[in-house]
Amino acid sequence: MRSFPILLLFLTLLAHPATAQDDPKSKAIMDKLMAEAKTWKSFEADFTSRLQSDRDDLDVKQSGNMKVKGDKFRLQLDNNLIINDGSTIHTYSKESNEVTLSDPAEMDQELDPSKLFTQYENGFKSQFVEEKTENGVAVQVVKLHPIDAAKRPFHTVVLTVDKAKNHPVSIAIKYKDGNTVTYTLQRFVANADLADALFTFDRSKYPGVMVNDMR
Repeated sequence: MRSFPILLLFLTLLAHPATAQDDPKSKAIMDKLMAEAKTWKSFEADFTSRLQSDRDDLDVKQSGNMKVKGDKFRLQLDNNLIINDGSTIHTYSKESNEVTLSDPAEMDQELDPSKLFTQYENGFKSQFVEEKTENGVAVQVVKLHPIDAAKRPFHTVVLTVDKAKNHPVSIAIKYKDGNTVTYTLQRFVANADLADALFTFDRSKYPGVMVNDMR
């Protein structure tokens, strides 16, 4: 599931209890980003994901699109489609023409697109890394480390933010098993106009689809 950003990284957290452990510059960047993210009723993004592992000699790249509206999302990643309509997650594989139904409550928070960034507001200490120019854009880079590291599968999150627009540019998640998953946003539209029908899985559009209900 690490191929799904969330990947599935936006809207329900309230406070920042780790303030005392943040350096002032990283705290200012994170506070500004969180305040901005909470104004997003919806968003759409085109992205690339990259899974790298020196241990296993892996370098897997994928591209996709995510649409988020409240706690609902639609995620297209290569031949896979994931739709959360608020009560059920539909994971569809074009290759097998099969859809798996699951409970959103069972989805790992770090894999939830609707919480792609706000999930990092609580339970992390932040560290300012640098300010630089990427592809002609001034960006700020912050490292986040989970306070209760034993309960997390990763040890570090590297967040890159567009300084002028105050929008995310990329998130790199460094896992304890040596894997690194990086999500880079190629296009980001805050408060996008998204029809409710986008967040419904219409079985009639997939003739002969096999349903695997895991709820």
